[in-house]
Amino acid sequence: MCDSFAFVDASGCWLAKNSDREPTEPQRVEWYDSRTGEGVQKTTYLNVSTPAQRYATWLSRPDWMWGAEMGVNEYGVAIANEAVYTRLINRKSSTLLGMDLLRLGLEQSKSADEALTVLTSYLQQYGQGGPAGFRDKKFFYDNSFLIADANGGWQLETAGDFWAAKKFSRQKPMVAISNDLTIGCDFDLCSDALQDKAKKAGYWNGKGNFNFRRTFATRFMPWAARAKNRQRCNLQHLNTLDSNAPLAPQLAQMLRQHKAGDKHSSNADVCMHATGKLRPSQTTQSMICQLGNDASNVWMTGGSAPCVSLFKPLQHSQSCWLLQHTDFWEDWFVVSQQADNDANFKRQLLQLNQATEAQLWDAGGSAASRLLDNWWQAVAELAAPGVGHT
Repeated sequence: MCDSFAFVDASGCWLAKNSDREPTEPQRVEWYDSRTGEGVQKTTYLNVSTPAQRYATWLSRPDWMWGAEMGVNEYGVAIANEAVYTRLINRKSSTLLGMDLLRLGLEQSKSADEALTVLTSYLQQYGQGGPAGFRDKKFFYDNSFLIADANGGWQLETAGDFWAAKKFSRQKPMVAISNDLTIGCDFDLCSDALQDKAKKAGYWNGKGNFNFRRTFATRFMPWAARAKNRQRCNLQHLNTLDSNAPLAPQLAQMLRQHKAGDKHSSNADVCMHATGKLRPSQTTQSMICQLGNDASNVWMTGGSAPCVSLFKPLQHSQSCWLLQHTDFWEDWFVVSQQADNDANFKRQLLQLNQATEAQLWDAGGSAASRLLDNWWQAVAELAAPGVGHT
């Protein structure tokens, strides 16, 4: 499961995502410098050709794979992906995961338009497929993406190596995606000869207007995942944002939503908490990006459960707090589990978070590091004995 949304305003474009995966799967916040050297890149399962120039990139990467769930590059291109369940999921061969496509797009593009070309070119050359779960190696899916830069970007949906893309911009400023295909007849670009190939392969009968979702979507998994509920929830909140107030805190609250307030109620929660077989996914990383023409701002939680976590600024230097705390994901997992099971601890943690995050949104460099050091020490004092903080 996952949820992503984006919108364009006078300052540029905002993109945010909750990455929902197996609850014990670490997801690393990493910075990769730009580099040169044409050759072959080993992705999670497949070697692919790459160009000479690779751009510097922030990534949030499940630590067993090469690809990433989300990220932002040095040119202010941001991408987030979602699992979608189509009629064409490849369960027989291991090629490119959606997360591999995402990282290839970030490392090779200076704009959202270029990233769309990179992703779709790799998709059509190599295809997509392979086990996408941490421990569950029977978990397969296709992918949808939000691709953004300061001027807007693309909603890209795939089914096998077929794809359709829809533009968002100041004229169409808001988009939200979840775990279902949503592009119907209204796509702006698509894979070569999409309609003819779909008809020839027997996926479309050729009658009426071609509808990408109706042709390739399945019903059960999107329904079980409550994908439409979460997408609808995020669109409603995008329409009620207060443009006169700081936007990053409002987006953080969107990513922290539970359908029933403080309770972790169902797969309709934007902030997901795993409870077993019927709800196996948990939000294991969250990101907010502000993409401007001159500069970009990026915040990530660095760990699970945004409802009890802080959004921490990322800086391109050795002073970045999350880069200095390489075991933070594991340490925070213990804290978030305690918050789930101890109401008093959760109440004190939220009070601490609220006081810190109010200052953290506008802090950078050493000021942000000092705030986070003090916060983390205070968390250690509140948490159960034996919680190791590095």
